[in-house]
Amino acid sequence: MKIDVTDAASLPAWMQTLVADGKLDLGALPEPEDVTGLKTALQKERANVQAWARLGDKPDAVAQRIADLEKAAQGTGKGAEEAQAKLDAMKAEYEGKLTAAQQRAETLMRSQAASALKAELAKVGVVPEGLDLLAGYASNRIAFNDDGSPKVMTADGKPMIGSGADHGATLSDLAKELAASIPHLVADGGKGGSGKQPGSTGGTPQGKTVRAGELAAMTPKDKAAFYAANPGVSIIE
Repeated sequence: MKIDVTDAASLPAWMQTLVADGKLDLGALPEPEDVTGLKTALQKERANVQAWARLGDKPDAVAQRIADLEKAAQGTGKGAEEAQAKLDAMKAEYEGKLTAAQQRAETLMRSQAASALKAELAKVGVVPEGLDLLAGYASNRIAFNDDGSPKVMTADGKPMIGSGADHGATLSDLAKELAASIPHLVADGGKGGSGKQPGSTGGTPQGKTVRAGELAAMTPKDKAAFYAANPGVSIIE
């Protein structure tokens, strides 16, 4: 494809060579270079510059300022005390921002892990009202690897063995364990079919009983612990 060009001199020098007889041959234009990587690097560099700008200067200048303060703090007298105070303030501000960022990251990871665990609990038949209860009860069983992926632990704080690629337990393994330990929260956990309601003892309660009001007053974690310690519990009004 060619287009008319009235003034070739107005074009960039490299493009003028593609003009012949007053026409620019678009088909001869070189394919644009992919600059996606360059744009990404530029965006990161701009973010770094903005971060340093908040400190009031460029990276080298800030580093020099810190070095000067450290040198001054090694001396004696009021000047050294003031330099050390400035260093302490800078350190506290940095650590505070870092801690806040870490807390936000962990909150997000825990929220995602809890949602994933509830999905696995639903797969093994845990009733809807038991999902939040069991996920909350098991929250202290979930730690995180350096890459942010969930790491399932045993009740005594050791890595749990399971079906994961590295022989570690998955959230699916944890869900199966929780469902097996508290069958009352699993659909048909009482193995219906004999004329009894799931979880019942045929109309003759045996073992521990608890009033519905007492159960309602418990926290989700306390309820889960109560069910785990009393698998044959019966709820009465």
